Amino acid sequence: LKEDGSVITWGNQSFGGDSSAVSSKLSSGVSQIFSNRRAFAALKNDGSVITWGGTLYGGNSSAVSSELTSGVSQIFSNLNAFAALKDDGSVVTWGVGGSGLDSDSSYVRSTLSSGVSRIFSNRHAFAALKDDGSVFTWGLGHNGGDSSAVSSELSSGVSQIFSNRHAFAALKDNGSVVTWGGRSDGGDSSSVSSELSSGVSQIFSAVEAFAALKDDGSVITWGNQSFGGNSSSVSRELSSGVSQIFSTDYAFAALKDDGSVITWGNRYYGGNSSSVS
Repeated sequence: LKEDGSVITWGNQSFGGDSSAVSSKLSSGVSQIFSNRRAFAALKNDGSVITWGGTLYGGNSSAVSSELTSGVSQIFSNLNAFAALKDDGSVVTWGVGGSGLDSDSSYVRSTLSSGVSRIFSNRHAFAALKDDGSVFTWGLGHNGGDSSAVSSELSSGVSQIFSNRHAFAALKDNGSVVTWGGRSDGGDSSSVSSELSSGVSQIFSAVEAFAALKDDGSVITWGNQSFGGNSSSVSRELSSGVSQIFSTDYAFAALKDDGSVITWGNRYYGGNSSSVS
């Protein structure tokens, strides 16, 4: 993206390196560029969207082109699809059906026709947070596109949504957490449900696990036990005094109020810091 609002592309021609088909539309007025695995979407100053790259992955948005001519404020993506949030709170989706399963169905389109404030994604699903604090999901069901099992808990009061590769975690206004998606990746938090019922201030994620920071400075973890979901080896150190949490793909590091650092997860990804403890 150049200072004059034009766009230059290069690389694999099939995956967005060749934008010649839309070069005239990318010659000026572009404010932001978004991408997924094989395609690009450019948001222009006038609120329109231009796409190119892998046709099936969102590079071809002709099916929804009339809805992308104006009024788009933000674009979100997962591996193979895009979702555009418009000024009027509606959402337009396009890309591979496998990553936005039934995203073109009348039910999804009507539910996303108004009231959406933010969109979140993982590899194969989307979650829309609405103005009324409810959450609507679509995409591959076992990756979080199907949240029917927790629909009653997502009907109101959600303030933020976090994701990892295959799961979601919603933080509610009352400090509780609701999870869904890949069970072993953190979609199932039943083992720590009592600890996530209140007092959570923030949630952090690795690829297959989550870590919740509570108001009292303690940390609760769940998900793949080998990659940060199990912090029992440092549970005493994480029981209080934590101010921030950081992550790699498969490990976590907690910064404490006294300036010390506690790590857990896969030792090869930073979970074992004994050599510099």
